[in-house]
Amino acid sequence: MPGRKPETPKLINTLQFNSRYNAKLLLTAEYLVLNGARALAIPLRFGQSIAVTENTQGFISWQSIAHDGSIWFSGKFELNGFNVIESSNPDIAIQPMRMLQAARKINPLFNKDSEGCTVVTRLDYPLFWGLGSSSTLTAAVAEWAGIDPFRLHFEVSKGSGYDIACALASGPVLYRLRESNPEMEEVIFSPSFADKIYFVYQGRKQDSAEGITTYRNRNSIPDQNIVDAADLLTERMLQAVTLSEFEKLMAEHEMLISNLLGMPGLRQTTFSDLPGEVKSLGAWGGDFCMLTWRGDAQLLPAYLKSKGLETWFNFHDIVL
Repeated sequence: MPGRKPETPKLINTLQFNSRYNAKLLLTAEYLVLNGARALAIPLRFGQSIAVTENTQGFISWQSIAHDGSIWFSGKFELNGFNVIESSNPDIAIQPMRMLQAARKINPLFNKDSEGCTVVTRLDYPLFWGLGSSSTLTAAVAEWAGIDPFRLHFEVSKGSGYDIACALASGPVLYRLRESNPEMEEVIFSPSFADKIYFVYQGRKQDSAEGITTYRNRNSIPDQNIVDAADLLTERMLQAVTLSEFEKLMAEHEMLISNLLGMPGLRQTTFSDLPGEVKSLGAWGGDFCMLTWRGDAQLLPAYLKSKGLETWFNFHDIVL
């Protein structure tokens, strides 16, 4: 794959910082991207923003604001060691603390001159959708600290890093790990049948880290033929010309991962009567799935509601 290694962000004024990062979906090579398979991933119109303002309060004041304007987390962190002073949720506080500490480890000058600052993050989608609140925060902290976001990601996560690529991209990306080094290439993925592709929230947010651990425990070193098969499916799905071809590849991919995980695919469970095809995305068992709908688009809402599914988007409405 003609790829490029992501560039390290330039060092900026770390006392005043504002930016926004994209949410994501992984369309192919879920799990196997950890083993070097190419993956097709899409940045979304949703995302998370961060604003850092300087003050003299002597600590970092942190607020995380949800899509509806409510505060879903607040905390105070030390300026030097970034340890938690107080927080609304000690379990959640661990994540920004670890990111800040890792950022300082990579860049010892990060926030060194600060006498205090206020950090405000804002999600423009529901947190429970699982579209990348952690990865967008990682990208934000990395750029704030003037460091490579992938390096920070691998300091704090066991994930592949495709979500970091999406956080920074302006369109769909091919992503892979070559000898543990991330490579990303922005590609064109806007098939003529995109109006038939939908992304549906299944209503059960999955813990990505837990899913990765389960996968690695079951498949510590997957057969190279399986990795190669996922890699080829990614290429073929990216290049698919017709809806029928794309659906056939979706089914092949779903079967490949189903066999790998020892879990039934969505066609065997929720969507046995779907007039189209369906494929799990990311961590199996929840979050979003991708399906095609060959029927009258006006009938889709009633069909999904009959399955207890209330949230869905057409390709054109969600893909950046």
